[in-house]
Amino acid sequence: MSCNVLKLYKIGKFYNAYKDDGYIIHELMGYKFVEYKQSVGFPESAFSKVIQKLNDEKISYEIYEKNKVVDKYKGINKNYQHVLKKAINNINVENRVNRLKEIIDNCSNKEIEKIIEAIEDGRFK
Repeated sequence: MSCNVLKLYKIGKFYNAYKDDGYIIHELMGYKFVEYKQSVGFPESAFSKVIQKLNDEKISYEIYEKNKVVDKYKGINKNYQHVLKKAINNINVENRVNRLKEIIDNCSNKEIEKIIEAIEDGRFK
C-alpha cells in the first residue's frame, strides 16, 4: 500500500480523512481541518463532489466502509505529494493567522488602532 493514496473512511453518514489525507481534503474542498482530531469530515451528500475533485486532480484514493476497501482509483503518485505540500503550507499560514486573531481579540481598541496605523502607513511590509 502506497503512502500516496488518500483514504476516506465512511462512518455512519459521514466520511473522514485523517492526518495528511485530511490536509488534502481541506485544501481541495475547504472543509474544516479539526486539529485536535487530526481529521476532516464531510457528509455523504458531498461524497460525489469530493470524488470528482480527487479524480480531476488525479489523486489516488481508497474508500473504506467497515474496514473494507469498497472503491479505489489510481491517480498519479506525485499529485498526492504536490497537493499535500501546498496544503501543509496553507494550513500553517491559516494557523498563524488564527493565532494573530486571538492576540488581536485580547488587545484594547487603542492597541488595535496602533496596529492598523502601522499596517496602513507601511511600517508592516
